[in-house]
Amino acid sequence: MSCGIDTSCADLLLQILVIGLSNGAVIALNAIGVTLVYGAVRLINFAYGDLFALTTVVVVVMVRGLGLLPGMAALPLFGGLALALVASMGFGTALNVAVERVAFRPFRGGMRLAPLIATVGLSFMLYEAALVWRTSDKSIPGAHHSVPGVPEVPRLGVYDLLPNFDLVRAAGLPLHVVYTLKDLLVLLLASGLALLVGWFLRRTPAGRALRACAQDAEMSRLCGVDLNGTIRLAFALGGALSGAAAFIFTVYYTHPYTEYGVQSGLFAFTAAILGGIGRPRGAFISGLLLGVFAAFSDFFFASQWTPVLLMLVLIAVLTIRPTGLLGEDQSEDRTARPAADESVGERRPSGAGGWLTPALLLLALAYPLLDALLGLHYQLVATHMLLFVLLALGLNLVLGFAGLLDLGYAACFALGGYTVAMLTGGQLGAILPTRLDFLVVLAVSTVVATIFGVINGALATRLRGDYLAIVTVAFGLIIPQVFVNLDQWTGGERGAAALPPPLLFGYSLRSPTEAYYVACAGLLVVALGSLRLARSRIGRAWAALSADEVAAASCGVDVTRAKHLAFVIGSVVAGAAGALFATSFSYVDPNQFDFRISAMVLAMVVIGGAGSVPGAILGALLIAGLDQLLIPLLGAWLDGLRQERGGVFARLDIRALNALYFGLALYLTVLLRAKRQARSAGARAGLGRWLGRTAEPREAL
Repeated sequence: MSCGIDTSCADLLLQILVIGLSNGAVIALNAIGVTLVYGAVRLINFAYGDLFALTTVVVVVMVRGLGLLPGMAALPLFGGLALALVASMGFGTALNVAVERVAFRPFRGGMRLAPLIATVGLSFMLYEAALVWRTSDKSIPGAHHSVPGVPEVPRLGVYDLLPNFDLVRAAGLPLHVVYTLKDLLVLLLASGLALLVGWFLRRTPAGRALRACAQDAEMSRLCGVDLNGTIRLAFALGGALSGAAAFIFTVYYTHPYTEYGVQSGLFAFTAAILGGIGRPRGAFISGLLLGVFAAFSDFFFASQWTPVLLMLVLIAVLTIRPTGLLGEDQSEDRTARPAADESVGERRPSGAGGWLTPALLLLALAYPLLDALLGLHYQLVATHMLLFVLLALGLNLVLGFAGLLDLGYAACFALGGYTVAMLTGGQLGAILPTRLDFLVVLAVSTVVATIFGVINGALATRLRGDYLAIVTVAFGLIIPQVFVNLDQWTGGERGAAALPPPLLFGYSLRSPTEAYYVACAGLLVVALGSLRLARSRIGRAWAALSADEVAAASCGVDVTRAKHLAFVIGSVVAGAAGALFATSFSYVDPNQFDFRISAMVLAMVVIGGAGSVPGAILGALLIAGLDQLLIPLLGAWLDGLRQERGGVFARLDIRALNALYFGLALYLTVLLRAKRQARSAGARAGLGRWLGRTAEPREAL
């Protein structure tokens, strides 16, 4: 859109600025909370966005419970809103302190990536809590009432309670801009809270202790600062600001946040990075600027591209200047940390249980025969499970072998699936003179995924630990959103269906058994290749890299090449799995490639044991079996009880709690592994002290 320098254009730009500042108020408050927490613990809290999303539901329930309606007298209306604000800030404070207690304190001084994975698990549990809370209200029609197995999600909301009095018109200004009292109140509330936090940090002993902890935690502890109490205070302040942001968002837009909160958390972290970690004022200003940027993007481009652009800004800032535009250089942010601190548990030898992998692969080969003999009719489910096993083996190469955390692994899965859809059933497939052979389609899909793996690998050489995890999450959200936005090529939200069956050497693979064995062939290649890689030179280089990156580099390991290769091979496996999914089930859907899939695959690898090929297979079978077999069977059984007995069974829907199962499994696995590793370390330390004592007389002689 072009615009000359005239009054109407100036009014338009000013109106977009007004909208952007109101949007940015929410991002700014969340950004201050993020920068306080990150400055204290130097770890990203992936549950922060879902905490914000859950608190929006609390605000709706509180406002509706107080019976606040438009047209009420000013005193009871604003008194009720003030009470809802205090309640939301209190709820956010308590919940964020609880997150610190269960997801950060148990891992302090141990595995660095464990809190990141634990907060991913907590984010799913908080999302499920918000979903259950919303679905418990049956007074509002839901969006999915008639779909079996999909919970009814009420469109919760509140009335527009803030005054929409136009201040520009009341002031008689010669502007065609609408700036209401509602916009002013939102900006004043956000600015006032930001100033209050700044005063607290500068003028109070607790605030100065928090700033000292953000600058140098160890030196602060030596100077007498209560480190645990200060970190708890940072989480409390961050939770209170998240509650205030949730209140502003709900009363301004009248509807709570409805998606996964990971994206809102990333936006807040983007503002925190731009403003400089540990700088609340910079985070607040950056949050307002991001809100303005989003408003201009919505108007001049399209609203569906705004999240993509914001996450690209995050990736660019983390890659070019991780300390932010206003932050000082922090060596700990850019220095390579020993990968042993970044592992998620004791790295299991890949050859452990050498008989188990061949046994599982033989069982996979024989399953169609067993399915026919026993009359199970689960062959399509088994194919789905095989593809999850394939994904788990690919992520195991990245996380288990090389010690690199990829939280956006489903992006390569999506690239493979959508490449097949466009080559066989989309516009590209329509203009091709003949149908492509499946091996050609598979090769193209893996090449596309390889290119993405090269980009991920290049970023891995510049970023470490949690920053790398944040970038992979951003990529994992960007790729599906891009496919949704390119609806002319990909089908958008609908996806692509009725894809033709794969053509292999002129033979059309139409039956479920043929699709199963194609997936099984891919699984055999990846499983045997993983075992071979574990014993190869690059496998030993990955093991050294996972144990200690600095020591590996000093011993001659090409760290850059090893990281690149890990991401490339992992991406190839994920791309192949996506291609097999599209050809096996004849459709692709953006919901099949969202962040939940990345978290599921991560849970499979962590539960099975990072670095173990049979462990990855068993972990994938366990999680996929829970998702594809056990939960549907339990759901059908409860449906029968619901029809027969009613009562408590009428309100119990076990199929609606999938996110809770995955999140809980992921969190408990990381917690138990951390405790086991701590016990092992304590036992080794005790043995060392005992050996030292027994050696003293001998040394004296």
